[in-house]
Amino acid sequence: MKNSHQMSVSAKIKKGLSDKGVTVRSVVAVLIFGMIVLVFILSGRHQGGSMSMGAAAEVNGELISIKEFQEEEERLAQYYSQLFGGQLDSDMQRTMLRGEVMNTLVSKSLAAQAAEKSGIYATDAEVRYMIVEELPYFKTDGVFQADTYRAVLQSNRLTTSEFEGRIRQDIKNQRSRQLFESSLTVSELQKEIEKELRSSKINLEYAQLSSVEYAKAHPVTDAELQKALATEDFLKKVEENYKVNESSYETPAQVRASHILIAMAGNEAAALEKAKQALKRLEKESFEKVAAQVSEDPGSKVKNGDLGYFSKGQMVKEFEDAAFSLPVGKLSDIVKTQFGFHIIKVTDKKEARKDSFESVKNALARKLLADERYLTFVKGVEAELAAGRPEVAVAQLSQAKVAWKETGLFDIGAEVAPGMNSAQAIKLGLELSSQQPVAKRLIREGDVQFLVKLKGNKFVNTELKPEEESVLERQKAMEAYAGWVDAFRKTAKVETNSFLINPPQ
Repeated sequence: MKNSHQMSVSAKIKKGLSDKGVTVRSVVAVLIFGMIVLVFILSGRHQGGSMSMGAAAEVNGELISIKEFQEEEERLAQYYSQLFGGQLDSDMQRTMLRGEVMNTLVSKSLAAQAAEKSGIYATDAEVRYMIVEELPYFKTDGVFQADTYRAVLQSNRLTTSEFEGRIRQDIKNQRSRQLFESSLTVSELQKEIEKELRSSKINLEYAQLSSVEYAKAHPVTDAELQKALATEDFLKKVEENYKVNESSYETPAQVRASHILIAMAGNEAAALEKAKQALKRLEKESFEKVAAQVSEDPGSKVKNGDLGYFSKGQMVKEFEDAAFSLPVGKLSDIVKTQFGFHIIKVTDKKEARKDSFESVKNALARKLLADERYLTFVKGVEAELAAGRPEVAVAQLSQAKVAWKETGLFDIGAEVAPGMNSAQAIKLGLELSSQQPVAKRLIREGDVQFLVKLKGNKFVNTELKPEEESVLERQKAMEAYAGWVDAFRKTAKVETNSFLINPPQ
């Protein structure tokens, strides 16, 4: 049982978090909706896989790892698949998803940096309190278990510094948002404006352009490919592109392993004896059965001990040394690490490899040619729009077999236009009329462009409900918060790895 001093310290930290606008509920909500991948990881959906070298992005010198990008991409893909009842099958959907992932991770980093620059911090004590006292994932009978904490992180390829860094970032970001929410109110005039916006409906048609879909509709033929590669300038361009992105073609040696973990939980002798009993059972029983029954790693236990593939540097040294030295299909002896006692079984191995230039030359060249062709097409459409010839631009889209879709009626006060997921589309749509039904420019959302046409509009009187007024207040606060982060972004140095968003096929 905690003594009174410990209880008072915990109470002070909890009160400090609350006073500064950080509630346990708000942080947990942030965790669930993607600020970190904890809930996703613990569900067992994350599969270990190859991790490219290099970084996904750099924000003012702070690196965002490719590993973090891949985790967030998979988490978001799972979320959308569950939300819409299907997988993200098309290349265009994946490209848009990756663009959203990149923007999310960069925005999180910018927000945390902006918070710190404004004097908003998360102390070590607050980070510890959130993990030990409030997050339920590492508790047994309501008590935090350090062994469980370390085991869960290990099974999901996270170091304690990585995980605690994400918690720290989330507290800072949530605290910043809460400060905006508590300081902003919505006036009666703003409520009237919102009512007007919700009552005014608009229906848009839009044509969606992307390099991926355009390449499918207008593929580069083998003859065109060979003709281009026969020219010295183009071949040099392909070689330079390969060299710039050479690390993305490297895959380190990997091992796929399963393990049984017996956490020490303060009693090393008892844990060792339990591990010996498990090893004895493996003489007659399957590894999968024993792992599912006795392993104390919650992340891999539900997968019969399977940890997926991992490369060197992703596991603690003792575990890594044992796994990489074992032949496929063989069991280790009992291996002791900081997390407890392990029995390891290697189920597969992949040698380190690097795709040579010759092996990827054609695919890379085909992509570069397709991108050039698409860029020429887009520039042609933009030129006609700029010259005041929208009918010619529309005809070009028809010739290119670009389909038109319809949003259906929606509030002009909506955050984004349906289908396009674009706030720009709403702003542009309000500029359109029966005299000028086609937009004068394309809308760009990541690597995707849209051309918008006015289909129709309608006024439907709509009253604001009390709960909608509360939502409006929070929305205005979030708009102010986003503006604050965007202002910081303008002076920030941000570099992103575009090949992660649209890799060569």
